[in-house]
Amino acid sequence: MRNKFTCWVLAFSFAVTFIDVSEQLHAGATDFNRRATATAQILAGIMPNPVEPELKRLAETDVFKEHEQWMTSNWSKVRGRIQTIESWRSQEIRLSGTQKKNLLYPFSGPDFLNAYTFFPEHSRYVFFSLERPGTLPDLESVTPTQFAKLLQDVRSAFRDIFERNYFITSYMTKQLTTPWIRGTVPVMATMMALMNRRIVRIEPLDLFPDLTHAYDMPDAKQPRVRLRAVRIEFANPSVAGTQQLYYISLDATDKALEFYPEFLTWADQYKPATVLLKSASYLLHDQQFAKTRAMLLDAADVVVQDDTGIPYRYISQNPWQVKLYGRYNRPIKPMKYGYQKDLETAYNSRPEQIPLPFPFGYHWRGQQSGLIVAHR
Repeated sequence: MRNKFTCWVLAFSFAVTFIDVSEQLHAGATDFNRRATATAQILAGIMPNPVEPELKRLAETDVFKEHEQWMTSNWSKVRGRIQTIESWRSQEIRLSGTQKKNLLYPFSGPDFLNAYTFFPEHSRYVFFSLERPGTLPDLESVTPTQFAKLLQDVRSAFRDIFERNYFITSYMTKQLTTPWIRGTVPVMATMMALMNRRIVRIEPLDLFPDLTHAYDMPDAKQPRVRLRAVRIEFANPSVAGTQQLYYISLDATDKALEFYPEFLTWADQYKPATVLLKSASYLLHDQQFAKTRAMLLDAADVVVQDDTGIPYRYISQNPWQVKLYGRYNRPIKPMKYGYQKDLETAYNSRPEQIPLPFPFGYHWRGQQSGLIVAHR
């Protein structure tokens, strides 16, 4: 759950080793980075096959077996939810040319799970959020005690997305800044492993090197959140080709974007894009995010969101066609400012109530969720 203006994730420094997974590709029809993929599998509670000797010592421990059991049990429940979403998606969101499309997912955190479940064939996924990207831990260097703590951190990071189908930002501040789980990359890579995807490479990006250089100067006025970016290339072992995930960490308020004035132009290049918004704390309802909201409305040809995304008044008229699913519930108490009378009226005046058979957003219990699909 994202606080309105204070969902900041701080960068911490730890005296631990993290792996460089930008190289080490293996030849073959489905090239992938075995070390990165195996690391993600271990974090996911999956025994790599084959398992390298450096990781075998960890995979044979009791703490890994306990972790494997926990992940397997919880993932089996999530798989049921994924299958429900897939069945619903095939009927309700029919997109053409998906293999050439891009997905924009603002305020995403590390939520690869929903992005890929809803849009598994898009060629490129562009996430942006406050949380830092970080990198994968180096399992070869951990002691048994450190490994036990690492797996405990993984379970902590996944508990809410498994149960509620969203991350709670105030918890992520701690969950993604432990000595072993640093940033969104370990969580996204673990999700890829759970969904049987192989990691080809993970590489840091500097989208605006001139600005990076300028802000490195001693007397430079510093942005509160320095832009950090990473690109993950991954593959489905049963399908030729690869897909890409861009994750950008930055503050997307209008004022903060003055430090990175070209970011919205960079994101807008991926239009026409599918836009996904969920559990977004109604940030786009506020004028502090007016520029980001305008970019999304310009770039999108399809918007899939709950009521916390783009205000209904922006997509309830031409050139948009909207279909409403599930039910409208007023915002949870900390976010009463997000109430939309026009959206509530639209839900209540529907001639046909179309159910939503899976949790999507803050009202996740007992089929209380609502979902909006808008086509340009």
